[in-house]
Amino acid sequence: MDDIYLYINNEQIGPFEEQKIRRYLKEGRIQPSDLGWIKGAPDWKPISDMLELPNARPIQSPPIESKTVSSKINEKIAKVDSTLARFLGDDQDPGLVDKVVKKAMELLTRGEEIEYVGVQKKPIVTIAPDAVLLTNKRFIIFRHKIMGMTFEDHVWREVANVHMSEQMLSATISCTIVGGKKLEIDSIPKKQARKIYTYAQEVEERMHEERRSRAMEEKRAGAGGVVIQAPMSMPQQSVAPPADDPMATLGKLKQMLEAGFIEASEYEAKKAEVLSKM
Repeated sequence: MDDIYLYINNEQIGPFEEQKIRRYLKEGRIQPSDLGWIKGAPDWKPISDMLELPNARPIQSPPIESKTVSSKINEKIAKVDSTLARFLGDDQDPGLVDKVVKKAMELLTRGEEIEYVGVQKKPIVTIAPDAVLLTNKRFIIFRHKIMGMTFEDHVWREVANVHMSEQMLSATISCTIVGGKKLEIDSIPKKQARKIYTYAQEVEERMHEERRSRAMEEKRAGAGGVVIQAPMSMPQQSVAPPADDPMATLGKLKQMLEAGFIEASEYEAKKAEVLSKM
């Protein structure tokens, strides 16, 4: 028999060899009534039917009708929590989004909010898809592992660039971190990928402005510590013009403008203020 995929706790995992499936059954890690699927099969069906296990199905359970994963997902749409509604406008799988959001809620810091969720959707069947989750503070990628989930996150100030490349059916999102490290996730539906890219560009613009403002403030702070040294033959002392000398004040303002410590508009405003007092 071909390797078997499992659908357990609203999650597709695998594939697993038949021998491993039988061991999991013996250990109680999975149940005979859990659904399984092999490549090429038209539908999912209970593991007990796939392995032809005698009397394996619990007596108290009603016969399990053959259901595709898509039909099970449709059933969950009606039950999805209202708090997830705003993340499901672009054909995301509600069950997968629910898992990712619940995991993310455990990781959020004070004042951090989820802004968008994008989920992989590979052709034919998506086994344990990965996801991109954006918050107002971080770029996060969730990756499914067998019987678990891992994540990698970076605060926006560490993000140098977010890029999107579209293919015929989907798109790839890549995130370059300051220092050169690159994260990538493929098979994101185009509509979701475009939302991720647009939000990332808006954040990048804000981060660029914050960096520019911070650099300007650091320059201004550094300008206040300049000391002019006397000739070597004379005792060293700090030399500063009288505080009430308008010409000295104008000269210092001119120096700060030329050094890039203040902008032209600030220079003109201060200049007019000094001249008005002469």
